[in-house]
Amino acid sequence: IVNGRNFIGQDLNPMSILVTQGTLLNNINFEDLKEDFKKIQDACQNKIQSLYYVDSFCPSCGAQMVWKHLRTGPKFKNSYTGVIYCPYCNSKATNYSATPKDIERIESSYKIDTPYWFPTTKFPKKFYKDRFSYKGISCVADMYTPRNLYALSLIYNEIQKIQNKDNGLLLLLAFTNTVLHVSKLKGENVRPLGVNNYWIPDDYIEENVWFRYVERVKLVCDAKEMQQQRYKKEKKSSKSFKCGSWQVEKKSALESMGKECVDYYFTDPPYGDAIQYSELSFIWNAWLKEEYDNKEEIIINPVQKKNENDFENLLKKSLQNIYTALKKEKYFTLCFQNKSFGVWKPIIEHCKSLGFSLVDVSIYNTYGNSFNKLWAHFSPKSDIYVTFQKKEACPEYFYDKKETIADIIKNIYIYTQKNHISTDNNKLYDFVVSYLIWSLYYNKADITLKSFTLEKFISMANEAINPTSPQLKLF
Repeated sequence: IVNGRNFIGQDLNPMSILVTQGTLLNNINFEDLKEDFKKIQDACQNKIQSLYYVDSFCPSCGAQMVWKHLRTGPKFKNSYTGVIYCPYCNSKATNYSATPKDIERIESSYKIDTPYWFPTTKFPKKFYKDRFSYKGISCVADMYTPRNLYALSLIYNEIQKIQNKDNGLLLLLAFTNTVLHVSKLKGENVRPLGVNNYWIPDDYIEENVWFRYVERVKLVCDAKEMQQQRYKKEKKSSKSFKCGSWQVEKKSALESMGKECVDYYFTDPPYGDAIQYSELSFIWNAWLKEEYDNKEEIIINPVQKKNENDFENLLKKSLQNIYTALKKEKYFTLCFQNKSFGVWKPIIEHCKSLGFSLVDVSIYNTYGNSFNKLWAHFSPKSDIYVTFQKKEACPEYFYDKKETIADIIKNIYIYTQKNHISTDNNKLYDFVVSYLIWSLYYNKADITLKSFTLEKFISMANEAINPTSPQLKLF
């Protein structure tokens, strides 16, 4: 869009639509946005913060302190400790143990009534990755303490009153980024969804809803201001600068876009069963009063009765639609997340059978690190972008070279050493996967790959590379 291109975004997930729309909004009047936020602040701040008062006063300004978060999971056994801060001068947060008066307030908050709407949506009887129902959680509201549910419903109620559609969308976007942080999914050292499912730690905390919402609103405003500065910079450098147009549709990749109507296509499909998007979006979409219709979700999920063959067939159908929609000689990029190459091998082969020519394989480090990536030794740390060009016929083989996986691993490793290319297990795995993608396309000799994960790769690499040689010792 910044480069003047027109964009059409499609996704089945309502939450994805909201995030994309919020990202693409420009020409924001920040004074109006601040005024609309102040309306929410005036209606909510005092009501919510009074729920979190503690029997302590700020040493800097004298205001009554509030809980920033209270340690409240079953592991703490009603110890009533946490972190407090001043909501007015933001005095430094400190550890705090509740007084008898504080405990009385906390226990009375368990009986609070919520007069505004909140989602009572029932979770499906079974998630594929279920780590919460055994703890008595049956609906979205169960994910919150009564106090936090009240605070969220109050903020949501005020957001609905915002008449400026764009401002309302941005303030709702900040709200959706609040709802998981103030749930029972949050611990002092655990981020919600950090382990790719709704896991409720025994040491969960009750976080101050107003504190978190204000922080998220600030992040949204900072992001939009950075975006506006980028547009201004582009306009200054080019008198002919004009943003591209855009539209976002709640639509399945299995629906046809038409014939030869697209100049470039980018897709980042689900990675087998690694991330269950419809399940992990359930709470967000419940607060949006939306439903993720997952009948056409391209995924491996036994609960949805979709196995590897179903995933492969659904993805192939979407690739056929991409090929049909692309103009001749135009390009298509597939984000290839390389956790299990065996799942992706037939997909890459299908791209070739459609008539796509492989023109580029690039490795990109992902921004940030999820809990999974930091914790899991065998979790990939990067994405591979595979770019194709639409051709009329299946590409021909370029060479016929018989190789084993061990040969490939050893040759690539030696190449990186000779050329002083910094590498580790994950990077070397990416190089090998990239090579295998090229080989699938242009090497007539077949390389047998029934299963090829990062874990298996490390085992094979230890056999292929002499571990006793200081020059080659890596793993």
